[in-house]
Amino acid sequence: MNNQNHLIGTIGNNEQKKLIVLGGIHGNETGGIDAIKRVMKFFNTHPEIKIDGKIYFIKGNLKALEKGERFIDKDLNRLWKQEYINDSTHKHYDIKELQELHRLISVEICKNNYEDCTLLDLHTFSAESGVFCIPAGNSKSIELARSFQTPFIEKLVDSLPETALNYFGNKGITGVVFEGGTHGSEEAVNNLEAGIFHIIGYLKMLNSDKTSIIEKMRKKLECISRNFPHYLELTYIHKLNEYNKYETKEGYYNFKKIIKDEIIGFQDGDIVKSPSNGYILMPLYQKKGSDGFFIVQEK
Repeated sequence: MNNQNHLIGTIGNNEQKKLIVLGGIHGNETGGIDAIKRVMKFFNTHPEIKIDGKIYFIKGNLKALEKGERFIDKDLNRLWKQEYINDSTHKHYDIKELQELHRLISVEICKNNYEDCTLLDLHTFSAESGVFCIPAGNSKSIELARSFQTPFIEKLVDSLPETALNYFGNKGITGVVFEGGTHGSEEAVNNLEAGIFHIIGYLKMLNSDKTSIIEKMRKKLECISRNFPHYLELTYIHKLNEYNKYETKEGYYNFKKIIKDEIIGFQDGDIVKSPSNGYILMPLYQKKGSDGFFIVQEK
């Protein structure tokens, strides 16, 4: 492997302002890659529109993307800790991918100076309905998440300490995960494309007379988020181990209201109940995953 396999392409030349758009860190989430290709095609077919800054478009887990699976050996978005980054003895494919991505982002792009870098990590989910942002745990990232005018969830990143967002956020990068919709849906690609254009506008990377596309995409995000709560915080994660057999009951979707002791799913032959009132987030409807569901509440 080499870093060029992960780098899809770049736009712009100003290294003083860098945007990193990462798609496909989970191999069954191809919507981010499709959205990246659309945005690159837009700028390639509109050469008169110049970028003030430099955008790096990056592909995540290469083999998992080819297979359409979340990961090969281990979840690439649960491995971001120094132990794995530095250890050359690990044989797992996903850890080798981790090391390549770390080298590309930290060393080659950010040059270990994260203040000039912004990270947009694109994801989709197995449930139905909703878009939302997860900010890194610093004030600039929360401000960025708020600007999307979509729901955003605080404290979630701190409960998933080995994600790329948490790792780079702790280094000082301004970053968000943007969850765009259901795996494999055209709607998710449209939403993720809108998210990329929004952050380009937020960073003032386009000339003021070329921002009509930005406003169009922002209005799209506002429209689809109109009926959802916006300012939320994480209160519970139903964690799973590799040996657990877990199944979510049918009918759950993002931001559906739930009540304490409501039956959410089944695990190893037992009933799983909600420990509290709130909104359910990312109920698991796929084979691989380490989180059965999340509960969030309005802040």
